[in-house]
Amino acid sequence: MDSNEEINTTKQKNLKKNRKTLILLFVMFITPVALAYAAYFGNWLSGSGGAKGELINSELITDVEDYDFIRQNGKKISGKEFETLYWWIVPIDPETCNEVCAELNLYTVNQIFVGLGKEASRIKELAILPTGFVGYKNEFPHAASEFTSNGVKALRESQNKPTHDLEANYIYLVDPLGNIFMRYPFIKDKNDAPILGKKLRKDILHLYKYSRLG
Repeated sequence: MDSNEEINTTKQKNLKKNRKTLILLFVMFITPVALAYAAYFGNWLSGSGGAKGELINSELITDVEDYDFIRQNGKKISGKEFETLYWWIVPIDPETCNEVCAELNLYTVNQIFVGLGKEASRIKELAILPTGFVGYKNEFPHAASEFTSNGVKALRESQNKPTHDLEANYIYLVDPLGNIFMRYPFIKDKNDAPILGKKLRKDILHLYKYSRLG
């Protein structure tokens, strides 16, 4: 075997090794999410299994990077912060959801978060308020964003795909790939809090069950 043949053989071996590495990475990081979706939304669960939240139409699913979420220190929350974890994001429009409304829904989400115990490390919660709004003194983690009459304004000018404003006054579930794929409407009565709480808890625990992330 001459030197050229040896070089070609080495290149082929390296290519095969790289392909195996890519496949392994796919299995480790992408497949668990896909399996969770297939199991949960593909009716793999028996009995009363199934999503309790409202699944967002595939054409309307957006990515967290389609929006600006700005912390109190002025820094944007990067897309990388959403990787490997689930998130509940809660955009609130003070024009249509007053302080009582906001506190009720944030409290409900937080109670479920705390109730997850050690499993709470696999999800984060974040309220989104209009830029410049000064109001709720809740301990709930929050950030600011520009709102339109439809909700959180999407970053259309920098996207190569259709984007949509994120409708306010919903609790959104974000997957570990940054996809905003499920939502729950705000409640207006504290008597409905247990119902909303059960929905949030059931969905996230089922997704945990069919995912190895975290």
